[in-house]
Amino acid sequence: MNRSALCLAALLAWPTMAQARDGATRATTRTTDMRGYLEELEHRGLVDRTTGTPEKLQLELRRADEELTSGRPLDAARRLYAVVEGPRFEDLSESDDFQDAEYRLASALARGGSTVTARAYFERSLQRGKAAPMYEAALRGYVDLCLDEKIAPACVATLDQLKVEDVSEDIGYLRGRAAFDTGHDDVAEQELARVSPRSRFYSSALYLRGVLRVRQSDWKAAQDAFCTIANVKDGDPIRFYIDGRYYQLRDLARLALARVAHEQGRYDDAFYHYFLIPSDSKKLPEALFEAAWSSLQRKDYDLGARLVEEFLKTFPDSSRVAEARVLYGTLLVKTCRFAKAEEVFGAVLAEYEPLAHEIDRLVDDAAGRRALAVKLLERARRQAEALAAEAERASEQTPGSKPLAPKPTAVPVDPRLGPRQTETVIAELLDLDPRFYRVEKLAKGLDNGAADGGHVAEVWRELGATLDRTPIASAATRVDAPELLERTVRLGSDVAAAREEAERLPSAERNEQDRALSALEKRRGELESALGHLLDVSPDDNTTQARGLSALIAADARRANELAGRSAALRGRLEGASSELLREALLALRGRIDDSLRSARLGKIDSVVGQKRRLEREIEDLAKGRFPPELFGKLHLEGLIKDDEIYWPPERELWLDEYDDYK
Repeated sequence: MNRSALCLAALLAWPTMAQARDGATRATTRTTDMRGYLEELEHRGLVDRTTGTPEKLQLELRRADEELTSGRPLDAARRLYAVVEGPRFEDLSESDDFQDAEYRLASALARGGSTVTARAYFERSLQRGKAAPMYEAALRGYVDLCLDEKIAPACVATLDQLKVEDVSEDIGYLRGRAAFDTGHDDVAEQELARVSPRSRFYSSALYLRGVLRVRQSDWKAAQDAFCTIANVKDGDPIRFYIDGRYYQLRDLARLALARVAHEQGRYDDAFYHYFLIPSDSKKLPEALFEAAWSSLQRKDYDLGARLVEEFLKTFPDSSRVAEARVLYGTLLVKTCRFAKAEEVFGAVLAEYEPLAHEIDRLVDDAAGRRALAVKLLERARRQAEALAAEAERASEQTPGSKPLAPKPTAVPVDPRLGPRQTETVIAELLDLDPRFYRVEKLAKGLDNGAADGGHVAEVWRELGATLDRTPIASAATRVDAPELLERTVRLGSDVAAAREEAERLPSAERNEQDRALSALEKRRGELESALGHLLDVSPDDNTTQARGLSALIAADARRANELAGRSAALRGRLEGASSELLREALLALRGRIDDSLRSARLGKIDSVVGQKRRLEREIEDLAKGRFPPELFGKLHLEGLIKDDEIYWPPERELWLDEYDDYK
């Protein structure tokens, strides 16, 4: 591919990425527009249709694979787009390698974040029919993308419209998940029941069926479904599709079994299931916290207190820390450690009472919520980096080597911890809707696309200057006619704003201002018309080939001019949605904090009353000649000693050669 074609490939990939979230219809329309560039290149002889050979197609695929495996999905998408949409390989569009390029382009776009455009290319592969070599792979990628983006209902509607055939029961599960997400439990049960053990989604379908049974309070059926996932033994006839999602699903099923047992009052069984959650599971914090509650219910208070202490030391950033500290104080009261319990409850009140006022402020302060959102995103980024580093450390271990010590993810804290920064505590305690991070991801993608706008405009101008051969066409690009046209169009908005300002002036000044603005608008219109004529019309017969390309460049320049305003409007809507989701999470946290404060106040009263009652009982026992149990040993020793004797505790005799570090 020559330099011009490579420049074009780079140009085309940016709009594909930037408009990834802009809707499937718009994505298809923009793809059609961008194809016009490639057609113009062929028309002008810069891209030869006959240069595309099967060998070169395979070479491009290998290069794209290298870019994908090295973590450069954007570069791979640029390369594959030039293959799929360019005229060079159009004659090979029915070959297996070309269809492979379509599938890989969709995969590269999905990995790069352009999910809407990726879906469009997956759908293009699916429209070839199940006889196509990449049909099943495209269906698998499409379903995974829909599940990851949580848009199962929309994807099911698209697949029905395209009349896609289900060859691996993936669509059946997607239908069941769509019905489950929209609250149609009967339809969800019917669709999920059709997913057989041969499907890779069989364990997921079983889990969702168990959740449906829980919604109906059918505990026995729910337990059977969860047990099928969690209790797979060697020799069992059931075998699940094992991938990265299965182990997390198995832990979820085990946690669900514990919760079902807890709901039924079988606290010993619940504790048993919590105990089986592995130590490397992401669900371990929930298991520890809920196991402590089960210990409280089964009146094993000492064990419950130890579990809460372990939870607070290992997971100080958990959103359940407030409830855990109150539970810890309650268990201390149950074990008659009243002074320590009072200290714990006092620390909770001292920390979370100011926190409640800060939450109230943030609920009514949009700017404060935006600052909190930035902190939450930074915290999520650090956690993701820590997980990636831990995974990299694990991958460096060699078979038979000593396991590397796990990198601590948090500093252990005392359950009696005093006041901390309120924003940090709020960030830790919030239970955020997953949609918050999805909206913020969209906003970040929009910002990245808008930031690339200037670079893309520069690429357009460079491309035009490189490709145009005639003096007029070259002048149209090298004097930055598209940029001048942008400024001229933008000037119209400035004139309109000036007219609005002129309405506030006195009558005489307003008339004079109107005349000046009318003359300026007339001149602006003439200039816009002249620039448009320069870009779209060429008087020389030899420049007729440049007319279409110049028109495409001018059209994209106008789109870039409109993009800033549209991006700002959409960015505002995304920020509004994110802020509302954060506000809902803050209100939910406010309710949880109120419950914890109420429990802490009652617990502090109980601890004080317990200390008072303990002293009263000691006084009553002493008055009746009975001694408290903690004095028995001391009084027994004192009773064996005569008045002229002194008790010395036994001392171990040590010899010099028994000292380890003796010098």
